[in-house]
Amino acid sequence: MPAQASSITVPDSIIVETVNGQNVGLKNIIGLSHGQQLVEIQYRDLFQDNADDSGHWVRSGALYLTLEVADNQHYKLTTPDIFSADEAKNFLNNPEITLSVNGQSDNNVVLLTSSQLLTQLVLR
Repeated sequence: MPAQASSITVPDSIIVETVNGQNVGLKNIIGLSHGQQLVEIQYRDLFQDNADDSGHWVRSGALYLTLEVADNQHYKLTTPDIFSADEAKNFLNNPEITLSVNGQSDNNVVLLTSSQLLTQLVLR
């Protein structure tokens, strides 16, 4: 029996770079396979200080989320409300997102930097 499709949805401020090292393109909804998945994301958003300001970007480096994906599940990532560049920078100092499954069970999840991910892998 074939596995049922699962997916993850991300807000516009989140770009999924890769899933298990494979490029996925610029999409807000990405298909996921059953089992453990490593999702590489980047946060980016444009902020304007005033109406005359052309704005400036706040971007993260690579951030990682590990998921144990079940069949036929829809995962959704949500960032906290971020209205300014300062709030975005504060978020990136402690990148914690909300993960919901099928519109329920909101869990706070800390995104890992590459060094934090490597440390976790080494210590297992």
